[in-house]
Amino acid sequence: MLSAFFEVITGRAPDTLRAYLLAVLVEMLAVNAFIEFGGVEIPYSHFFGLATALGGFALGLGMVLAMGCAGSVFYRAGEGKFDYVVVIAAYGLSAWLTANWLVAPIRQFLGGEGIRMALPRALGLDRWITIAVIVLLALLWFLRDRHRLAMMESWSSLRTGIALGVVGALAWITSTVIGQPSGLGTVEGSANIAELILRADLSALDWHFFLVVAIPLGSYVASVRRGKSPALPVKSKRIPQAMLGGAFMGVGATIAGGDNIFHGLAGVPILALSSIVVMIFVFAGVWVGIKLKWLGT
Repeated sequence: MLSAFFEVITGRAPDTLRAYLLAVLVEMLAVNAFIEFGGVEIPYSHFFGLATALGGFALGLGMVLAMGCAGSVFYRAGEGKFDYVVVIAAYGLSAWLTANWLVAPIRQFLGGEGIRMALPRALGLDRWITIAVIVLLALLWFLRDRHRLAMMESWSSLRTGIALGVVGALAWITSTVIGQPSGLGTVEGSANIAELILRADLSALDWHFFLVVAIPLGSYVASVRRGKSPALPVKSKRIPQAMLGGAFMGVGATIAGGDNIFHGLAGVPILALSSIVVMIFVFAGVWVGIKLKWLGT
């Protein structure tokens, strides 16, 4: 997701952004249909006002320092990149510390009690009318650049977006079936890793734990079959930067009630107000970090 924001901020071809938006559309239709016809209720994440916004901003800053989002750091670690292992360690530890001792007083000080609300309800609109308008606007944006949609390479942004949307929908469905509805996301599973290591608490071995553990395993298999993504040389100051980036991500994601994967690929598709606000401020944090030239320093 950092790549998608980088494309927008620097004016590059929005291939990653296109894949992300397509994933959101696929998941939006699938999950809302699951809610409508499956007779289930999926909880919206809490909106804590200023705390939600500042958490998203800190998460965005952390993503730039870490040189990856809350999802990409796991698959890059699976490719054997040590600096991203450092990011994950700092991410999980800071998320665990924040969840146990910091998040409640910070939220109380900045925003008080949180509320659960969807965008259509906040605007007084029907959910399916809102979805139809969003899908129509997105299709018009896609069709503006039809020649790119025609480029069906072996693993194009079009196919990636569809596949990611299907994975996101399945995450909502499977987590709901086992009684832990949450969709995709890594901050809770990362904190659970720290909980298991530091307290030997076996209750940490839940759906979220196995989700984040499976990402680097899948990445390792993919890297063996397809090769690793390009890597930059690890400079001496990269490790402290990775630690700081992971810490910012863990604190920000916990205060915001979820990381960019949770909000961007689980909350936005169900039109959760908190997730939309978080992603706006994550983008703002990434923008500031890039303008400060933190990316790749």
